[in-house]
Amino acid sequence: MDKEKFYDTIADDFDSIMNMYDTNRRIEVIFDDFLGSEDLKNKTLLDGGCGTGLFTKKAIERGAKVTSLDIAPKLVELTIKKNPSATGIEGSLLELPFEDNLFDFVISSDVIEHTPDPLAAVKELIRVLKPGGKICITVPNRTFWFFSVKIAEALKLRDYQGFENWVHYNDLKNFLKRNNVRILNFKGIHLFPFLIPALNPMLYKIDKKTDEKLGKFMVNVAAFGTKE
Repeated sequence: MDKEKFYDTIADDFDSIMNMYDTNRRIEVIFDDFLGSEDLKNKTLLDGGCGTGLFTKKAIERGAKVTSLDIAPKLVELTIKKNPSATGIEGSLLELPFEDNLFDFVISSDVIEHTPDPLAAVKELIRVLKPGGKICITVPNRTFWFFSVKIAEALKLRDYQGFENWVHYNDLKNFLKRNNVRILNFKGIHLFPFLIPALNPMLYKIDKKTDEKLGKFMVNVAAFGTKE
């Protein structure tokens, strides 16, 4: 199967496949920790890799004019069904169908790793962001926890056929700096995997206290910056 087409095959089950604790935590990091003080009303915002539209929904609630893009047509369809005011576009993060310097805000949460070249995707997200605009990216952290994926694959604990190109913690930070993004906040999410729901409250408390100090060892990387 073409890896890019894999995401369309799981569209109908996408929400049930996702771990909602993780998803809600990433929504919190982007819209509270990073964009909490930002006025999104009537601002243009790109949701790069919209999935079924949960991040799009939050941006619309904050008053943003949202463009929701995904490589899977069914996911774009589901996003617009949930969020009729959004503009849905099928497309790849590696070749965004937008002119330079278009959006006030760009968000992309746990999406770039599902492309053949995650840092090239980041470069495209930066390209379409206006100077002075803000960018929020989260991605699984290859620096420490990637071994868990290899174990799961070896034990055949998961049936995942898409790209899985996690990014190293410092590689993302340095790439953003080299590409004209001034870092405003850079940290981790989840000090250990969210596999046991009963432990999530404890995990949350630990994360809130250690997300910057121990970010390099966390499951996800979260970056917030402004284009200079």
